[in-house]
Amino acid sequence: MNPGTAGNPSEPTSDAGVVAQPVVDPGQQYPGQQYPGPAGEAPQPGWTPGHPGYSGYPYVVRRPTNGMAIASMVTGIVALFSCQLLGGVAVYLAKKARTEIQASGEEGSGFATAGLVLGWVSLGMAALGLLLFLAYLGFMGVLFATTANTG
Repeated sequence: MNPGTAGNPSEPTSDAGVVAQPVVDPGQQYPGQQYPGPAGEAPQPGWTPGHPGYSGYPYVVRRPTNGMAIASMVTGIVALFSCQLLGGVAVYLAKKARTEIQASGEEGSGFATAGLVLGWVSLGMAALGLLLFLAYLGFMGVLFATTANTG
């Protein structure tokens, strides 16, 4: 830079201690940030230019979660802790949700699997409870039958 002139920061300078600024392409929004692809080409889908602190990761759009899968998991939890016969409802909802998820590509496969497992576990607990109740009735019947005959 010549003394007494405004000068261009991109010109080389011979003054000691003066650092030349980098040349910025007028097509760039921010220095140092590059657009994906050649000039004049549209950005790729999912890529949004950001501010200077932009991390470079594309914006990800999440798919919706299947509501029936969530309902099956909630029903399975309720069935596990209160009314085990609701496990049948949880199994039905989970199977229906899994077919919908495969057809539509929605999220929620894990919720549907959890609902299916919890439903079957609660139905197994109901069956075990019924067997224990029947065994109790049989034991009491045998106990009273033998006590009545001995007296």
